[in-house]
Amino acid sequence: MNKQLVITALGAFSLGFGGGYIVFFEPSPVPATQPAPSSDAQLVTHPPQLAALPESPQIAVKKQQLPPATDTLEVAPEQPQGAANSTSDIDTLRRELAAAKQTIATYKHILDAPSDMEAELKERFTNQERDEAWAYEVETKVSDFVYSQGLAYKIKLDTAQCKQTVCRLQFSAQEDVELDPRDDWHNIQNTLMEQPWWQQFHRTNSRSSEAGLNLWVERLPPSS
Repeated sequence: MNKQLVITALGAFSLGFGGGYIVFFEPSPVPATQPAPSSDAQLVTHPPQLAALPESPQIAVKKQQLPPATDTLEVAPEQPQGAANSTSDIDTLRRELAAAKQTIATYKHILDAPSDMEAELKERFTNQERDEAWAYEVETKVSDFVYSQGLAYKIKLDTAQCKQTVCRLQFSAQEDVELDPRDDWHNIQNTLMEQPWWQQFHRTNSRSSEAGLNLWVERLPPSS
């Protein structure tokens, strides 16, 4: 009797222990998860619709004032800026040019007119008698000067006249030779005045031009 109770108790204990073990270690069901919404779907946005702006009254007025494309626009010709100043400058330059020409003409008249010394020497030359020996000597030396200085290819002696104390000398350029009055004739005159026999003259009046070189010279009266 007691043995059966023990066996029954052991059987009940084993059955209860086994059932509890199964209940304790059986895995709990995993709850179903909902798929996460796509990020692309979340980022897609629609731009807000902008309300149409009302047209400005000024713009509307300007559109009404603009002529059609087929119309021809007439634009009044504009006076070039500075045209009045340019005309004034031209007038000023013309006046200055006229004044300069007048000044040049005045100086040319003065240069062409005989100087006081020239007029004096001309008068003396006219009133003097010829000193034949002295006059011939000077005239010969002047003629030799042209050849001795190698100037015969470009100048020639037109006049060499001497009286008692005054001589008149005239040089001109050879044919097809052009000589500058301020350079060429000036250099020729300087070379002439450097000659030893020229030192006897104490007064010299010269005038050079494109036509040639004119000289009036005077020596001191010879001692008696």
